[in-house]
Amino acid sequence: MSFFAPVAPTESEHLVAWVEHTLANARSTVHGLTADQLRARPIPSSELTLGWLLLHIGEVAEHWLGRAAAGPAGYDTGTSLLERWQRAETINDVAPDATAHDVLAEFDRRCAAGLDHLRGADLDAPIPVPDDMPWFPPDLLEVTGRWVVEHVLTEISRHSGHADILREALDGRTMYDLIAEDQGVDMSYIGEWFAAHPEVPRPEW
Repeated sequence: MSFFAPVAPTESEHLVAWVEHTLANARSTVHGLTADQLRARPIPSSELTLGWLLLHIGEVAEHWLGRAAAGPAGYDTGTSLLERWQRAETINDVAPDATAHDVLAEFDRRCAAGLDHLRGADLDAPIPVPDDMPWFPPDLLEVTGRWVVEHVLTEISRHSGHADILREALDGRTMYDLIAEDQGVDMSYIGEWFAAHPEVPRPEW
C-alpha cells in the first residue's frame, strides 16, 4: 500500500480511489484505541470525540454518495423531517456498551455502502439540493454528482484534521506512524531520503 492515493485512468476511478483512500486514512486515526478512548474528550473545550468523528465521516460518505447515486430522482429516506433530525442527534454516538470493534464495523459498513453508491453514480447528473437541511442558500437548487463527491472529500478531510488533533491530544500519536502501522505502509524511503541529504535537518516526527 501507499501513503498516497493511486493514479487512476478515468475520472470515476480517480474519485473512487481518493474517497477510499481518505476514508482508510481516517480509520487509521483511531488505530489501537479502546472504546473508552473513542468516547473520551481529550480537549476539554470541545465536545468532539474520536468515535463520534469517525462515525460521522462514515455517515457523510454513505448519505451523500447515496444522494449522488440517486440522481435527479432525489434521495428518499422514507422518514419524516423530524425523524431525520432526531436520528441525526444520536446516529454517531458511541453507545456505553459499544466496543471499539463495534464502532469500526459500523464505520466499515457505512464506507462500503458509500463506495458502492459512488461506483454507480453519474457524475454529470443533476442532484437536487436537500430541502430538509438549513445549510444551503435558497438560490442553490441543484448540484451535480461530481459536486457531491468533492463535497464528501472536503468533509472527510476537514473531519480527519479534527481527528488528527484529538488523537495527538489523547496519546501523542500522529498520522504518519498510525497510517504506516495500521495499513502496513513501508515509509522507510523517507529515512533513506534524509540519509541521502544530510544537509537537511530531519524533523523530530
